[in-house]
Amino acid sequence: MQLVPDLFAAAQRGALDVPDEWMAEYRGLVIGAPGSPLSLVAVDGLLDIPGVRTSDRAALSRHGDVSGSDYLGARTVTLTIEAYGRERHELAAALDQVSAAFAPALPDAPLVFRFPGVAGGGVRFVAARVRKRTIPVNVEYSNGLAMVTVELYCGSPLIVDPVIRSHTAALPVPDAPGGGVRTPFRFPITFGVPSERGVIRVTNDGTFATYPRFIVRGPVADPQIMNIATAETLTFRYTLLRGEWLDIDTYTHEVLLNGTAPRFATAGTGNTWLNCPPGLTEFAFQGFRLDPGPAGDEASLTCEWASAWV
Repeated sequence: MQLVPDLFAAAQRGALDVPDEWMAEYRGLVIGAPGSPLSLVAVDGLLDIPGVRTSDRAALSRHGDVSGSDYLGARTVTLTIEAYGRERHELAAALDQVSAAFAPALPDAPLVFRFPGVAGGGVRFVAARVRKRTIPVNVEYSNGLAMVTVELYCGSPLIVDPVIRSHTAALPVPDAPGGGVRTPFRFPITFGVPSERGVIRVTNDGTFATYPRFIVRGPVADPQIMNIATAETLTFRYTLLRGEWLDIDTYTHEVLLNGTAPRFATAGTGNTWLNCPPGLTEFAFQGFRLDPGPAGDEASLTCEWASAWV
């Protein structure tokens, strides 16, 4: 999922309205709160595996297929909500709230929830939009009980933590302890403690890979981000002056200079768009310092991410 600030900010506001389990919130509508006329009867699609897009190919002149990469498709979440009113006006007011929140043809909004056993049991959300809503008018309806079924389309199949986490590392200093070797050698040789500069540690508490956002700040030339464990790298053949930065979205593969100007041709050869699998991922920040003095220390790499589940 793309780290859209407005979407995550809305999810964080919604999380304040979901203090207990078996509660959900969408566009300001809280479902399942104590004393509320709205309660959840069923939620389908959160624990299901979304549809899978395959790139398998038929094997020529022999049996079977040649397996390709699999990619997850969109997720569909269906909510069954019970609306109750002791008087007709109470039921009408509850249904008005439901109709306003689950209106069609609106952009994605976070469906925030907290269900035991779903995505670690914490407060999570999916980015969703309404595709279908049914409210049958029947005998139960005439007695003050309406069953509402809402179908939500989630373009991203990921269930995510509403909190965006961030870590920043400075560009390593070549002659720092553990950052290089200086000559001439004099015995006995003492090795310093490896420097923490230039290393970012990302912890994905979920069960599926998440897509980080990187911000590289100058002054630095040819900045590079490398997954230390796999040696996969993302290099930019570009020189950032003091005060300039690159905004790198690994989900959309979009690179912006100073947050506005697209830079489609900055990527180097043999690049890999990095992600963060479950657990710990370490990224190394490398590049050429434009200023050997204190001004060169302003070069930095920031990584933002959110834990993800499927």
